[in-house]
Amino acid sequence: QIRGMHTLIRDSQTTKHDFVFYSDRLIRLVVEHGLGHLPFTEKQVITPTGCVYSGVDFCKRLCGVSVIRSGESMENVLR
Repeated sequence: QIRGMHTLIRDSQTTKHDFVFYSDRLIRLVVEHGLGHLPFTEKQVITPTGCVYSGVDFCKRLCGVSVIRSGESMENVLR
């Protein structure tokens, strides 16, 4: 799947719409993978139906810094 997206965004025949769509998908995967390496703690919450859900919470606050031209494409995904 990732290799296919790399192929599409590198193809000179790819439309602008497809380039943006697949680039955004790849960026989302990169950011999600990075966030998965951050420290977290287990957290239980009560759902609107009254059930208990066991999830996770980040241990520390998260701050994103955009690097112009190279990192600004990841801003929307990080939000």
